[in-house]
Amino acid sequence: MRISRRELIRLGGALAASICVPALARETPVEVPVLLYHDISDGFRDPYTISPSLFAAHMEWLYNNGFRAIALRDIARPPGNGRRVVITFDDGYASYMDYAFPLFREYGFHSTINVIGSLAGTYLDHGGNRPMLAWDEYRHLLQSGGVDIGCHTHGLHSAARKGVLGVSGEALRKDLRTFREVLRRETGKSTDILAWPYGLYDAARVSIAREEGFRHLLTSREARFAASGDVAEIPRRNIDNLYDITSFRAGVEP
Repeated sequence: MRISRRELIRLGGALAASICVPALARETPVEVPVLLYHDISDGFRDPYTISPSLFAAHMEWLYNNGFRAIALRDIARPPGNGRRVVITFDDGYASYMDYAFPLFREYGFHSTINVIGSLAGTYLDHGGNRPMLAWDEYRHLLQSGGVDIGCHTHGLHSAARKGVLGVSGEALRKDLRTFREVLRRETGKSTDILAWPYGLYDAARVSIAREEGFRHLLTSREARFAASGDVAEIPRRNIDNLYDITSFRAGVEP
C-alpha cells in the first residue's frame, strides 16, 4: 500500500506522541511560545515575510514534535498534557488563505488573525501591493471553528508609523469602537483580542483598550508567555525567513 508524504508525517507524529506522552506529562513546560507571522510569500524578503516552503516546514516540525496550537483565549489555562503553542498573524494578508489555512485544517491547529479593519479586501503597500483578506473570507474562516479574529486597529496601523502612540487616547477609543462595529456587522462576532501596531503602546493605551473590552493584548516583545503572565501584555516572537528549522526550534522549545 502506498501512502503520501503527508500521511507518513502524520503517522510518524502520532507514533512519536504515543511514545512520549508519559515524559511530556511529567515535564510540561510552564511557558507558552506565541508566534507572530505576517505575510507568506516568495516575492518579498523582509522581516514581515516568510517563504511558503519554510512556513510549511515550521508547521510540520511543530506537528511532528507533539505541539498543539491552541486558541489564544486558552493561553492562561492549566496546560494539561502535551506541548502548546499559540500562532498569530498580523495585518490579514490573503496569503493566509493560500498557505496557512490548509495546513492548519490538516494538523488541527488553531490560529488568530489580527485584522487591520480599514484594509480588509484591499491592499497594503509595503514593498509592493500586498492583497489582504476580505470580509467574506473572514466569515468562512470563522465558520471553520479554528480561527479567531483579533483587532490590529481599524485605521491606526500607520499613524506616521507610531501606531496608537501617534494619536490621542480619544482617537484610539473611537478607532477600537469602529473596529468592533465593523467586525460585528460583517461577521456577527466580537473580539477581546488586540495586537498593538509595531508593538507600540503605553500604560494609558492599555487602560483604554481594557475599558473598551479588550482583554488579550498582544505585544511584540520577544519572549515566551509564562504561566503567571499577564494576558494584557502577551509577548510574541516575530518569525520570518531568518528562522531556519534550527533557530525555529531554539525559539520554540524551553
